[in-house]
Amino acid sequence: MNKSFSIHFVLFFSYLSVFAGLSAQESPSVDTIFRSVVFIRSEGFSTENKIQPWMKKNLSTGLGSGIVISKNTILTNAHVVMDAKRITVRTGAGKKEYSAEVKFIGYDCDLALLEVMEQGFAENTGSLSFAEAYPALGSDLLVLGYPNGQENLTVEKGSVLRLEKNRYSFSGLDFRNVIKINSNILPGNSGGPAVQNGKVVGLVFQISKVGREVAYLIPNDIIQHFLTDVIDGKYDGFPSLGFTFQNGSPVSLKQVLRIPTEESGIFLNRVYPNSTFSNTLKEKDFLVSLDGLPVTADGELKQQGVMVPLVDYIESKHLGNKISFELYRSGKKYQAEATLQKNFSLDLYREVTDNYLQEAGLVFQPVSRSFFNSEDGDLDSSLKYHYSYFIQDILYRYTNRDIVLSFIFEDPETAKYKKYKFKVLESLNGIVPKDLNDLKKIWKENAKSFIALRFRGMDLPIILNSQSVNGINVRVKKRYGAGYEE
Repeated sequence: MNKSFSIHFVLFFSYLSVFAGLSAQESPSVDTIFRSVVFIRSEGFSTENKIQPWMKKNLSTGLGSGIVISKNTILTNAHVVMDAKRITVRTGAGKKEYSAEVKFIGYDCDLALLEVMEQGFAENTGSLSFAEAYPALGSDLLVLGYPNGQENLTVEKGSVLRLEKNRYSFSGLDFRNVIKINSNILPGNSGGPAVQNGKVVGLVFQISKVGREVAYLIPNDIIQHFLTDVIDGKYDGFPSLGFTFQNGSPVSLKQVLRIPTEESGIFLNRVYPNSTFSNTLKEKDFLVSLDGLPVTADGELKQQGVMVPLVDYIESKHLGNKISFELYRSGKKYQAEATLQKNFSLDLYREVTDNYLQEAGLVFQPVSRSFFNSEDGDLDSSLKYHYSYFIQDILYRYTNRDIVLSFIFEDPETAKYKKYKFKVLESLNGIVPKDLNDLKKIWKENAKSFIALRFRGMDLPIILNSQSVNGINVRVKKRYGAGYEE
């Protein structure tokens, strides 16, 4: 994509017109608003436990809400329809359920667009438009949806508590703008709109775990970014900063690195690999401007009279946009340009995978956030470290992806290895596997001799001969019905 920030709003409303347009009236009728909110039912298959993926898959049903933004197009949350094999929607005006399918899904912003496939749906619906500005603090709003999968549409009154940046719990990683509200929101409200003066000001997506009757909305600038992104027929996602920096710019450090003391900017601590600036910026560079806007010592830019954090400035743009910048390196000032792209490390962190290797009663999986959402007791601190600092501490120098011993089946020969659970695999027969597929390949090549597994933080390796491996595999298969690599 090559979308310019300056035409952001124009593209947004152009997109809406492509999908038959949003309602242009300033104050749609109450009936139109009510008919614009739909009930969503999604069915899919999931494992009982993401860190025990050999368990048989169970049918699960998800319930949520959504809003019609054109005749056959519905906006909802990604978590409402993720991994769905079948999706049906219905309006509050009737009992008929219509088949729908996911057209676009954004895991990094918890948004999805559905398209209704059956005829007749649009005849019983209205459509909603979006407010162009954030709601005022303390202002009232109405939250619409189908809490707990209720048959009838529910309307709850709420008020705006705060505009802030918070973690999106669906991805567990992304910090984006949110609107914090006070309202009686329940599961099933997800994907439903908060309406003010007849227009949507945000989409319900999270409930506070600590505060009663406190919930969060995805604001319209995030929704707008998502809708603009998919104009070209695919969803790319939000660009990321791709580096860490040190707030403040000490005069003594400037002097050592031969940077004019009057220059304002930030020192870079770490530049992530395969990110926007990985080919142009280095550690200890002093960044002074982006797109001609001076960078403050606190890592902010002054844009149209408003101070904007670097992260927000970058994320407001789109993948493929060009960005220019100025920096000092070794006492010299340089100008450069980069193309905004994803940071591969963030995708590793988001990933929830069912892929695994099971041999000799031992189960190996790539480190992912599945482990940190599990209820399997306290995780080893070294595993948390390797997950959280895989990029920051350049652990990718050793492997493309850390692999962990995630589970040990009960067996007389595996009982003595319980202390190895959740340890990061270091090598197999002296070979460092780059990823899980590489581990499978190495294991297969050595299966007829012996297997020596070394783990980080453990002095002694696990040593297995082929006879032991085969015996354990047979017993595990018989007792637990869990297969192994043939």
